[in-house]
Amino acid sequence: MGSDGSVVGAPRQSILARFMKDSVVRGRLLQLLYQRRTEGSIPLGHVEEAVPPPGSISRRDWLRAAAQLSEYGLIDWTPLEDKSGMGLLSGFAKINDFGVQVIEAGVAPPIRISIDESRRTAVAQTGQAPIAVSTPQQQMITDALEKVITAINQADVSEHEKNEAKSLLRKLLGSKAAAKVLGPGAQSLVAKYITG
Repeated sequence: MGSDGSVVGAPRQSILARFMKDSVVRGRLLQLLYQRRTEGSIPLGHVEEAVPPPGSISRRDWLRAAAQLSEYGLIDWTPLEDKSGMGLLSGFAKINDFGVQVIEAGVAPPIRISIDESRRTAVAQTGQAPIAVSTPQQQMITDALEKVITAINQADVSEHEKNEAKSLLRKLLGSKAAAKVLGPGAQSLVAKYITG
């Protein structure tokens, strides 16, 4: 308690609660777009057929989450011109490959997102095959790493030294950084060449 009877740290707690709430809203929107990804772009905002925000989430927070997810490259957002003159935000949102990787593979997003694990499990059980698309840059790096692995396997060194090199590569490929840079290629390389 402060000298005036106020709760010390209360403003910080409300900022933290707001920060956490934003991450939850972003997670809910990303999961919704993931679940409905086969439908194409989903209308949000003040348009007909717009998907309303769930539960206690305000439309303003829902649209702010869409803007943030778009800004950080997790969804594709196509804004619509406001013809009402009131500054109403509307548009169409669609999860992109990076957003799918965040949901399916747990790739670290560039902005805080709280994913509801029970929803993630439900999504995984829908029977849809996971989408694992590598960008050309990711494929180029994966190909280069395959050459490194082949060179290790063909090197004229002891099995102990080969295993040591593979162990270091396994640690590298298992890192969050590798998952972010290589996408699905990181897990593919480990499974293909460096298991055990």
